[in-house]
Amino acid sequence: MRILAAVFCLLALLSCMKDGSVFRGEADPPPAEEAAVCTGSLCRPEVTETLTLRPVREPDSVPVCDMFFPLSRDEGFQNMARIDIRSQGLKSWTALEGPVHRSLEYALNQDQDKPALVRPGMTLTWAQVVRSLEEFLDLLPHLDADPELLARRFVWYGMKNKPMMTGYYTPEIEASLVRMPGYDFPIYGVPGDLRFGKVRGYDQFYRVEKGRVLPYYQRRDMDVRKVLAGRGLEIAWAKDPVDVFYMQVEGCGRLKLPDGTTRNVLYGAKNGHGFRSLGRILHARGLLPKGKLSKDHVKEYFSRHPGKMFDLMAENRSYVFFRLENSPPEGTIGKPLTPMVSLATDRKLLPLGSLLAFEAEIPDARDGRPLGTRRVAGIGLAQDTGTAIRGSRVDYYIGEGNAVEPIANNIMTEATVYLLISKEALING
Repeated sequence: MRILAAVFCLLALLSCMKDGSVFRGEADPPPAEEAAVCTGSLCRPEVTETLTLRPVREPDSVPVCDMFFPLSRDEGFQNMARIDIRSQGLKSWTALEGPVHRSLEYALNQDQDKPALVRPGMTLTWAQVVRSLEEFLDLLPHLDADPELLARRFVWYGMKNKPMMTGYYTPEIEASLVRMPGYDFPIYGVPGDLRFGKVRGYDQFYRVEKGRVLPYYQRRDMDVRKVLAGRGLEIAWAKDPVDVFYMQVEGCGRLKLPDGTTRNVLYGAKNGHGFRSLGRILHARGLLPKGKLSKDHVKEYFSRHPGKMFDLMAENRSYVFFRLENSPPEGTIGKPLTPMVSLATDRKLLPLGSLLAFEAEIPDARDGRPLGTRRVAGIGLAQDTGTAIRGSRVDYYIGEGNAVEPIANNIMTEATVYLLISKEALING
């Protein structure tokens, strides 16, 4: 009797366990209370809290256009294999979470039904840019273990014309917040009479004088005629006017103050006139040879010919106004830039906020000195624009301080750039 009772209990126990989760096979459906809830590309079972990814869906068709071509599946995997985020100074894919969130915040503030990119044969909406960024954020926790997910779940669009890559950075210059001996050159805030809007059907910067709409003042007006002097617009005073010029080229800067502390100046506005490189101005005048047009060569020339400095700088009519801040440098999206990740692009070609992959040979440096070249192959975000950044051209943000200047100022190379759009975004629009 005891043996029969024991066998009966064992059979009952086995029956209960088989109905539960212990013997559930992969083909058996989960019970109702453990049904998975899917949001975005992730599935999160309510009981187990285990993250899984939804199956990849292939779009019925992939749009192509005059500037972009979709890579094949194999080409996508080959290019993914070349990505090394350590070349960007990142230890983990999850380090991209903050920068991607900044792009996403910008893209979410756009009209989701309107196009972010319009090319013959191809239109991408802001909703598709948003969906791609959201899916990339979903993938980030998985990419250290399985980076090929990015090739499986995204369409990689190559650029038919490989863009030229240059570099930019946040320079540090000596300045004072008040005028004092040795600090004589103004850094101007945004003037109250600078306006922006439609003039004869075009968006532009302008001023109104005696009821007449006029282009805003040129550099010569500010630096030589001093039309802004005495209006209380000076937010700081610099030691070197050439430093101010090049800080305007970069669009932001870090001021090293007499007491050793620092303050950032960020882009405020511009006067709307065309930009010309100072090195090229001197070369066109026969004052500097080709190949020696860098800031150092320009400064050396002006140290020998100080009387020509303001007249020659004035040939670049463009002028940038700043605002004094404690926050880090910002891009056009109104969010902080990320060194070795953020890129300035032409928004007509690569939508602001969009996700990119890129590869290029850039200069290397140590302790502020050039040290050959190195390959960088990573993930970029289109987060900035620039007056000179038009068409197949990208500007790579290297970081803050003069230690990175030898890298940023010597990048001039052909780059490989891919626009990454998630397959889910192409399917759902």
